[in-house]
Amino acid sequence: MSPPDRLIERAGGVFEDDALVDRVNAAVRAMWDRLDALPRDDAVWALAKLRTTRSKVYEYARQCLDRDPADATARWTLIGSEMEAGRFGALDLIASDPAGSPYDLIAVAEWVWLEMGLPACPHVERALRHMNPPPADDRAGKAIARFRTGRSFSDSIGRYRWSVLQNALISSADGTEARELLQADPSAVDDLRDAARWWARYRDTDVSARLDELRAGAS
Repeated sequence: MSPPDRLIERAGGVFEDDALVDRVNAAVRAMWDRLDALPRDDAVWALAKLRTTRSKVYEYARQCLDRDPADATARWTLIGSEMEAGRFGALDLIASDPAGSPYDLIAVAEWVWLEMGLPACPHVERALRHMNPPPADDRAGKAIARFRTGRSFSDSIGRYRWSVLQNALISSADGTEARELLQADPSAVDDLRDAARWWARYRDTDVSARLDELRAGAS
C-alpha cells in the first residue's frame, strides 16, 4: 500500500492552522517510510503480512515512542491516528510531551470536537492537569484561563464570537450582531481582522471592503 497523501484535512477551527494539519500528515508519511525501509526479517514484521499498512504504521509508531519519548515523528503519527479515529487520546499524547504546546492541545481538541461532535471538556481538563500553564497573555493561555473558570469549551476558545465575525464578512450577511459586538468590545476588531485574513488565505476571498464597512458601522 502507498502512504496516505492526506490523513486529515482542516475542520474549520478557530485555533487550527495549516502548520498543525501539515505536521500530522508529514509525520504519518515519514513514519510510513521508516517502517517500509525496515528489512522484512526485522522482528516488527512478526505475525504480520510483509507489507506496510496504516494500522502497522501506528503500531510501529507506538513501539518507537515507547523506546524514545522524544521521537516527535512517532508522537505526531499517533496523534494523527487518534484524530483520524475521532478520539481525544491525542490530547494525552500532547500533554505527556515535555515540549507539548497548550496551543496544539486546544487546536487538536477543537478539531476532534468539530469533526465528531463529542464533549471536549473532560478530556481537556484531564490533559491540562499534566501541562504547565501557558503565559496569561498567550492566545491559548487566555482560552485556558476562561475554561478553568468553568466556561464551556466552545465559549472559552471564542467559537461563537469567531463565527459571528467570520460570517459577518460575507457581503450579503446581516452584520448587526457583529457591529454590536465590535461596539461593546473594541478588542474584537483584532479578531475581525483575523477572520478577514482567514477568508483571504483559506477561501481566496478578499473581504477588505466588507471589513472596512463593519468597522465604520461599529464606530
